[in-house]
Amino acid sequence: MSLQGKTILITGASAGIGRACALQLAQQGAHIIALGRRQEALDALAAALPAGQVRTLAGDLNDESFVQKIDALAPELDAFVNNAGVLRYAPILDLTPADNQWMFQTNVLAALRVTQGVARGMVHSKKRGHIVFMSSIAAREVYRLASVYCATKHALSALARSFRIELQGHGIKVTEVAPGMVDTEIRAGSTHPDVLASVATRKFKALTADEVAQAVVYALSAEPNCCPDLIELRPQGSA
Repeated sequence: MSLQGKTILITGASAGIGRACALQLAQQGAHIIALGRRQEALDALAAALPAGQVRTLAGDLNDESFVQKIDALAPELDAFVNNAGVLRYAPILDLTPADNQWMFQTNVLAALRVTQGVARGMVHSKKRGHIVFMSSIAAREVYRLASVYCATKHALSALARSFRIELQGHGIKVTEVAPGMVDTEIRAGSTHPDVLASVATRKFKALTADEVAQAVVYALSAEPNCCPDLIELRPQGSA
């Protein structure tokens, strides 16, 4: 199915997987609404695309006034890539209450709040649409040094399945894309010595943001009667 002229909202679009999705979907002719916390990074994204093909909106998904601005955009959307997320790798005994709250607040509660608003807009206006949840292989497995992050992705996966069940009667598709390790700047905040030692001994090459974005393009381009429910991506040699 052609994405030409479709309007697609992407959270976390200022870097990493979100930015790669914005670029690849724009190449397919889609109009992008790019959200992120850093206006300068969003400006750089806009400069990389033809004039008028991207709109940017900077803010924090944990800010209710910002989320209300997203709600107002919902009726015009054809698709939503629910991509924003954070992580802190560390031994479970070293994670602080602030670390845990930060990950659950952004990865689960903010993602839920934004998706509810987008879904309501799709149901009430278009009676169609497509929502992509960016989860992780960590949604089905548990890894050393990633306990709470895994827990948030387990929760996000459950939400994706719930939205899929409840929205299918409204003509709205829901796809979960679950990549394994991806080398993006989201990992920059993980400086615990145990984490750095684990990364240094990794025996496989991590996925790129572009490789994950290809899966998103595939899902959103699927024929109307085809709904890719779950797409898992693993680096070769990581299993």
